[in-house]
Amino acid sequence: MGQGENWTHLTHLTTCLWMVAALIQTGEVSLTKWAKYMPSRGQYAQSRQRRIRRWLGNPRVNVHRLYKPIIQAALANWEDECLYVSLDTMQVWDEFCLIRLAIVHRGRALPLAWRVLQHSSVTVAFSEYHQMLRQITEPLFSASSGRFPQEGLRPALEEPG
Repeated sequence: MGQGENWTHLTHLTTCLWMVAALIQTGEVSLTKWAKYMPSRGQYAQSRQRRIRRWLGNPRVNVHRLYKPIIQAALANWEDECLYVSLDTMQVWDEFCLIRLAIVHRGRALPLAWRVLQHSSVTVAFSEYHQMLRQITEPLFSASSGRFPQEGLRPALEEPG
């Protein structure tokens, strides 16, 4: 799963796999809907939801190491000629700004990189997401075996003059 060979606890891996199965079953990112697909000794859906929340908040679980191989596998078999990368910002609680870079495919956004800033606006300076663009470029093009030309991203990767 990309977490490395040694999961701290086998239950971390088990919970992850049950969450993936629940996501596939429901087709939605909804802890409430996932709960009925999660086996548990607890009698209530809240017990299952707590289990998912604990897993998501566990600092020992390295999300990037889990997510990177999934993205690379998806890009390795990409069949479209063109690859669209979108930049999206979202304000949270009037105090934070979520910046997300994603591949757009069939009306959906597949996140590649994300960052949260303490920022009271959805308008962010280029310097805030420039490093994110650089971060996704190498894995994006190596995973796609060079099928996508990089010319479209080159201007975005250069520092503004």
